[in-house]
Amino acid sequence: MIIIGILERLENLGNNNERYIEAIKRFGGTPLLIGEYNQELLSICNGLLITGGNTKEPLDDVFIEYARKSDLPLLGICQGMQSMALYQTDHKLEPVRNHHQGEGYQHEVFFNNSKLKEIIGKEKIKVNTYHYQTVRESKYFDIVGKSEDGIIEALENSAHPFQIGVQWHPERMIDYDSDNRKIFQEFITCSKVNTRT
Repeated sequence: MIIIGILERLENLGNNNERYIEAIKRFGGTPLLIGEYNQELLSICNGLLITGGNTKEPLDDVFIEYARKSDLPLLGICQGMQSMALYQTDHKLEPVRNHHQGEGYQHEVFFNNSKLKEIIGKEKIKVNTYHYQTVRESKYFDIVGKSEDGIIEALENSAHPFQIGVQWHPERMIDYDSDNRKIFQEFITCSKVNTRT
C-alpha cells in the first residue's frame, strides 16, 4: 500500500479535495487526508501532497519539514508550491498582475535543466492557472520553471528524487493531458520506492 498524506484545508472540502483524492487513487496511491498535526498519521505516509488554497497554514510547514527530515517524496500544488518557496523565510506572497486565470491551457511554462524537465521530457508545457498571488524567490527549493511573463511556476529539491512544487493544478488536467499525468505517475512511483509499511 502506498499511502499519500494529503493536506486537508477546510476551504477545499468537497470537490476540491476529491480532485486530489481521485488523482492519487488513479495512479495507485491510497489517499489519507490530514487536517491537523498528527505524528502517527504522518509516520505511515510514503509521500506527502500539499494542496492548493488561499493562504499558507502552519500545516504546510509541518508537511515540508516532515518530508525533509524523513526523506519523503513531496508534491506541492499551487499554494503548496508557494509554501515551499516561503519555507524558512519571512517573505510574503505578492499579487499577480496580467496573469490570466482559468481552466484548460492558459499559458506555457518553460523549464530549465531539472528533475521535473526529465520527468515530463519537454522544455515547455501548457498549463492551467488559478493563482492570484506569486512568490519572487525561494530559499530552500530550486526554481526550475517560469511562465513567459516571469512568474515562478515550478520548484524542486534537486538533491531528492521527488520533492517538487508546481504553481498550476495538474490534478485538474490528468483526464486530457499526458504531461501532467507524468507528474503524478512519478510521484507515486517514488513514493512506492519509499514504502515503509
